[in-house]
Amino acid sequence: MEPRRSKHFLAHIPTIALLVVFAMSPWLGILFFILRAIDRDAEKKEQENAEYSSDFRPQDTGAGQPARDTEPVYGHDVPTAEQQNAKKWHKTLTSLCTVFGGIFLVVGLAGLADIIDLWGYWFDWGEFLTALAQTIGGGAALAMGLRMKQARKLERQLDKIVGTRDNIPLDELFAAAGIDADRGRAAVERAIDHGYFGADAYIDNRTGTLVVRGAAPQPPRPAEPAPAPAPEDQYAALQRQLRQANDAIPDPVMTAKISRLEDVSARIFALAKKDPDKKAQLQKFMDYYLPTALKLLNTYAQLSAQDVQGTNITEAKQSIERSMDLLITAFENQLDKLFASDALDVSTDIAALEGMLNLDGLTGGDFAPRS
Repeated sequence: MEPRRSKHFLAHIPTIALLVVFAMSPWLGILFFILRAIDRDAEKKEQENAEYSSDFRPQDTGAGQPARDTEPVYGHDVPTAEQQNAKKWHKTLTSLCTVFGGIFLVVGLAGLADIIDLWGYWFDWGEFLTALAQTIGGGAALAMGLRMKQARKLERQLDKIVGTRDNIPLDELFAAAGIDADRGRAAVERAIDHGYFGADAYIDNRTGTLVVRGAAPQPPRPAEPAPAPAPEDQYAALQRQLRQANDAIPDPVMTAKISRLEDVSARIFALAKKDPDKKAQLQKFMDYYLPTALKLLNTYAQLSAQDVQGTNITEAKQSIERSMDLLITAFENQLDKLFASDALDVSTDIAALEGMLNLDGLTGGDFAPRS
């Protein structure tokens, strides 16, 4: 099949030919510049429409249509009519700014050149200001058109990068396009308005993701902090310190005596936890006797760990060993004192019981009835 011939002849006129025409007749040259620009724009629209029909997937209306998930195309879902109109208007405005900006710039520069050539013979402020305005306005319009053309090119590049993905992080998209975040976000928003990613595309600000279709990815949940361990009470801390001192002392005799201290201390602490009134009786025991015993035991452990056992070390260890029996006796007496109130209560209860039994005549051999 023969390739279709292009009917846009004016679009392919060489620029050099137009420059020659412009040199012969400026206004005729300008006219051909305009006609070529319009013809090129029409040709480009036809090409984009052909690409547009192949880029976007047809709806599944029957057999013989390509499967949606297997088409090697980008473009995603068909945009809305509003998005298509916005895209066409952006393209038309780009062409108008570029073409007419270039025309007015050329005309303005030509006018300024003529005025400069006749500077010594003739000068007209009106023509000078007109040519200057055409030059400035044409340059500004041309710059805007070129900028909009670069923006359209970037939008198409972003569309190709996204491909057929349902969503993509904005950081990844900007890195692939080689642009910074501010410029990239503005370009993505314009591309969404122009329908490049389809009708349902949007930016999910929670996760910084461009969502093309479907639900947005869920943001990662912050890791829950591990629960803080329960604070160790004073009694458990003292029990732990006694156990550590016992583990650090290798002497079996000392170990047995320290184990006795641990056992008695555990009973004292249990009574203090159970009955707050008994805790008040332990103030001196907790503030002085027990800390002093721990200090002596830690010192004994340090002395036992020395490689050299000299006279001073030996005598200090022997002094601590002799004090252990006294400490055990003191701890046992402290435990016994905690039961003083209980013993008094028992004596009181027994005395009251005996009195009641005597009054009721229940202590003798014969049980006489109470009068």
